[in-house]
Amino acid sequence: MSRRVSRILSGMVALGSLHPRPWRRAHLRLLVAAGLEQRHRVETRHGSLTFVASHVGALQAPREFFTAEPETLAWIDGFDAGSVLWDIGANVGAFSLYAGRRGDIDVLAFEPAPASYAALCANIAENRLDRVGAYCVALAERSHLGRIALSRTYAGSVYNLFDQEVPVDLQGRRLPTERRQAALGIAADDLVAIFGAPPPNHIKLDVDGTELAILRGAARLLRAPELRSLSVENVVGESPRNDAIAALLGEAGFRPSARGRGGSDMTVNIIYRR
Repeated sequence: MSRRVSRILSGMVALGSLHPRPWRRAHLRLLVAAGLEQRHRVETRHGSLTFVASHVGALQAPREFFTAEPETLAWIDGFDAGSVLWDIGANVGAFSLYAGRRGDIDVLAFEPAPASYAALCANIAENRLDRVGAYCVALAERSHLGRIALSRTYAGSVYNLFDQEVPVDLQGRRLPTERRQAALGIAADDLVAIFGAPPPNHIKLDVDGTELAILRGAARLLRAPELRSLSVENVVGESPRNDAIAALLGEAGFRPSARGRGGSDMTVNIIYRR
C-alpha cells in the first residue's frame, strides 16, 4: 500500500512540476524532494537528538533507538567524563550521536558505506555535535586500498563488508552484492601511530562480519592501558568466530562482563573489560 501511494504522489509531483525548460523542471523537483526530507526527534537522558532521513532504511535508527540495543546505551552512560569512544561501523550514527550528546566525551565515528556516511555527517551537523568526528574509512587488518561490497546502497543499510571477495553474513551465508566500491582501509594501530588519532578508552565494534580482522589490526592498541572496554558484536550461540574474538581479546587482558541482545535476532553484543 505504501509503495502504491508513494508512486501516486511522485506522479502528482512530476505532473505539477512540468516546465518546458528541463533545468527549471529539475530544479523544482529537487526543491520538493528537499522540502519533504524527514526529521525525527528522540528525547534522551542527555538531551534531544534529531535524525535526518533521506531513505526509509534510515528510519530504523530513530524508530528503534531505545529498543534495538539498550545495553549499548547503558554502556555509554557509564563512561567517565573526558573519555574517547571509537564507534567502528557507525552507520547513520545512533550511538555516536548519543555519546556526543553527553557533551563530555569525544567520539570518532568510522563508516565506509557512502550513503550511510553522508547521513552520519548530516546527523552530526543537524545536532551541532562538535565533539563527534566522522571518517569515511574502513578499519581493517592492514592499511591499504581495497573495495567494499555493498549489499545495499541506501543510508542505514547493513552487511557492507570491506575486503571480502565473497561476502557472507555472520552465519556464513553468501550475501547479495548490489555494488562494489573502492575504499580506504586503515589498521587501528596505524590510525594512532601514523595519523595521530586519539587512542580510545572504549570501542564499539559492529561491522557485520569483519570484527576479527579489525581486532588483528589493533594489536598495540588493545594492549594500551587507556583502553578500558569494548562492545563487540558476536553471533548468538557458540561459533569459531566468537571463540577467536574472545581468545584474541583474552590475550590482551579483556574478559566478557556483560551481554545484550544486539541489533538482530542472530547477534549479541558482548562487552569486554580488563
